[in-house]
Amino acid sequence: MNLAAMDQHESAVDEAVAECPQRMKGQQFLAELVRRSGVKAVFFVPTFLYPTLVELAKDPVKRVLCHSEKAAAYMADGYAQASGRPTMVIVQGGPGATNLYAGLVDAWQSHTPLLAVTPVLPGSRYQGNSYQEAYVDFRPVTKYDAEVRSIDRMAEFFGKAYREMTTGAPRPVHLYLDGALEDAEAEFDFRYLDQRYFSYPAFRPRADDELVGQALLEIRRAARPVMVCGRGTVVSGAWEEVTALAEQLGLPVTTTLNGKGSIDERHPLALGVTGTYRRPPTDAVIAEADLVLYVGGHQGGATTNMRRLPKPGVRVIHIDINPAQPGANYPNVLPLIGDARTVLRQLLDAAGVTKRSGPGEWVRQAQQDLQAWRAGEHAHMHGNRIPIRPEQLAAELVNACPRNTLFVADTGYVGTWAGVFMDLPAGRNFLHCEGSLGWAFPAAMGAKAAAPERTVVAFTGDGGFFYHLAEIETAVRNEINLITVVLNNQAMAFQTHLLRSVWPGSPNLDKLSEFGDTNFAAMAREMGAWGVRVTDPREIGKAIREAIDANRPAVIDVVIDQAAVAPVAVMAGQGSRAGTPPASFDRKTDR
Repeated sequence: MNLAAMDQHESAVDEAVAECPQRMKGQQFLAELVRRSGVKAVFFVPTFLYPTLVELAKDPVKRVLCHSEKAAAYMADGYAQASGRPTMVIVQGGPGATNLYAGLVDAWQSHTPLLAVTPVLPGSRYQGNSYQEAYVDFRPVTKYDAEVRSIDRMAEFFGKAYREMTTGAPRPVHLYLDGALEDAEAEFDFRYLDQRYFSYPAFRPRADDELVGQALLEIRRAARPVMVCGRGTVVSGAWEEVTALAEQLGLPVTTTLNGKGSIDERHPLALGVTGTYRRPPTDAVIAEADLVLYVGGHQGGATTNMRRLPKPGVRVIHIDINPAQPGANYPNVLPLIGDARTVLRQLLDAAGVTKRSGPGEWVRQAQQDLQAWRAGEHAHMHGNRIPIRPEQLAAELVNACPRNTLFVADTGYVGTWAGVFMDLPAGRNFLHCEGSLGWAFPAAMGAKAAAPERTVVAFTGDGGFFYHLAEIETAVRNEINLITVVLNNQAMAFQTHLLRSVWPGSPNLDKLSEFGDTNFAAMAREMGAWGVRVTDPREIGKAIREAIDANRPAVIDVVIDQAAVAPVAVMAGQGSRAGTPPASFDRKTDR
């Protein structure tokens, strides 16, 4: 830390220590909490905490009224991921709380912090057949869950909530709040609201130096090491350290879908996304590796293709801020417990200045396989086919959008098209859900509210976009000017292809996974947004440029080929992707 930064830090500490308790109403305290947290938006569905929201009327904070609690949670999720600052989602109790629960599942699985607040019934109405009296246990999807029933402890509980959600492995938190406390008055001690807990990671712990030295020795001795970067790498802002360590040790680098941005995907050592939704040539790399360095991500089913890659028993070095994670799913693990960026810097310091002299045969083979795969996909990515191939759509979007565009992708095929065929620079430029179809559009709204200066593109299919269509009106009303690209193939295409593969002779299979033709651009225009339908791939770039210039929410409805099969591991060799992988990939798992 330089001297100016130290002085600024000490000044902030002195201010916090010197701050005296302030007497005010509960609604004033909550409004001040929002101000101090530094967020630009909060998301809500009426009618809870209206007095607090009114207190914020003159503040530069968007009070985003949403059409559903689940979408509101997704917006808060996207906001936190795009900004590194958790915000608040406020909903009514009973049915509202049950809807909110579903919206917190993805944030729980992705380790995204946000603060959910719902009302708790006062004792006089408890179990009295009160209106909307239903109780939701939020503990399975939150790191901290508590009831706030006393005005005297209100600051304490909100301080605990922020501390819990931003320290260690971040995750959502929930508070049940007695609404009567808004109008109550008390002395509030703002020292409970420590500024360091308003962003994450709040702390950056170091790993054990002895284990770091052992890890470096093992990496250098390995014949076929590979680095796999997860979401925690991006959350930690460790892309420069990943690149430096890869270059220093000659490590090929793959990422999970959520780890995109850990390295520039055009870097010679970058191989692309691995796992179930993957770039096929990474299969052979992970399968043949004799050591895997995992950085900031769990070894879950999607990352390891259901524990097939690597095989259990292969030596693993795992960097993670959560001590319980390394070794949870795989044996033979050396744990490096700490913040991803901090631990990578420790490895770099230990490595010194001596670099591995050029890429070894292991790296050259991986690079050759990647180039062969790119050549095999050339017709899909540049063939100007009609209906439009989603591979070309993904590539054209990257070419047409500004370099600092933030892409927000849904799950399933859409996530695979984006993850595999969008070559993106290093940085926080790609968000992907953990499995909640329909997440991308509202999450992208939250991301745009957090970063209004950036171009934000939601990348979703028609099946996903149908979930939260009503939020187009929310975006228009709140001037959240994101661009939504809808891959419209009139189907849940993943399911369509599985059905046709497993039950090819069954009648009326279309009834199980296909939709009627819907023009989403026309619907968007009816709701006040800008919209265009694209049927020719040569018009994609023009549509993107016009959407950016429109300066309002925009929907680009792209009619894509329903026969296009994404390179999902379970679909290898199916449909329109049959026979496309070069022969070199058949040596391992893509067959």
